[in-house]
Amino acid sequence: MATAADVLKVARGWLGFSEANGKFKQIIDIYNAHTPRARGYKVQYTDEWCATFVSACAIKADATNAVPTECSCNYMIAAFKALGCWIENDAYKPSAGDIIFYDWQDTGAGDNRGGSDHVGIVETVENGFITVI
Repeated sequence: MATAADVLKVARGWLGFSEANGKFKQIIDIYNAHTPRARGYKVQYTDEWCATFVSACAIKADATNAVPTECSCNYMIAAFKALGCWIENDAYKPSAGDIIFYDWQDTGAGDNRGGSDHVGIVETVENGFITVI
């Protein structure tokens, strides 16, 4: 069974993959080759790809039993809720390997009730700072 460290190893291996250098397409191709695809959708190279990245990390690390594959942040949240492993709690202290979601409109006051705009994988938590890939 894959671990959070396995997923992080994959994510670290893709540091520097971007739209500017075209390497991000390899990540999308891994996601699209995995079946069944979430909601049957084939991700396009012009789509936002943060959830696709997290999913592709899980696919490559063989961790899809713990990380649902999805190409949408909000649908990924719904999938985590369905697995019974969603936590929405401002007091929660993340750990390396946790999947963390962002809502750019969140005020930071109380638990977020809005939609997600971005997702990443927690790499480290040190001195009150969270580093995310």
